[in-house]
Amino acid sequence: MLNKTITKQDLATQAALQLCSAAMDQAEKCGINICITIVNSSGRTLASAAMNNAPLLSQAISHKKAFTAASFGIPTKQWQERLAERNNTLLALQSEPDFTFLGGGIPILLQGIVIGAIGVSGGSEQQDIDCATIAINTLVS
Repeated sequence: MLNKTITKQDLATQAALQLCSAAMDQAEKCGINICITIVNSSGRTLASAAMNNAPLLSQAISHKKAFTAASFGIPTKQWQERLAERNNTLLALQSEPDFTFLGGGIPILLQGIVIGAIGVSGGSEQQDIDCATIAINTLVS
């Protein structure tokens, strides 16, 4: 008989809140104000935080970063390299409202399977990536 359902693992809400807190802790160490969005594997927001004085656009950008990372299972910055010679594809993806190639969106993997993603915005691209990476690393420690 053909299976008609699947079982899927997703990031837990408590883990999403922990990620937000860890990303903010790192941002404070860097002296920046960021927005963070955590989504599950389907792109649904589990947690979101905006530090005081974070740029206003950073909230929407952090969501795009998380959604893009969850959608494709790769860090958002990788799109810069992947699309460097593919202008038509880049233009098509840029017209999608929830896509971004700005660094700071990272998928969260469990045994190679995407269970969620984090998006960070408000610092430089590298600071956003660092805040997201350090936050993810707290889940494993």
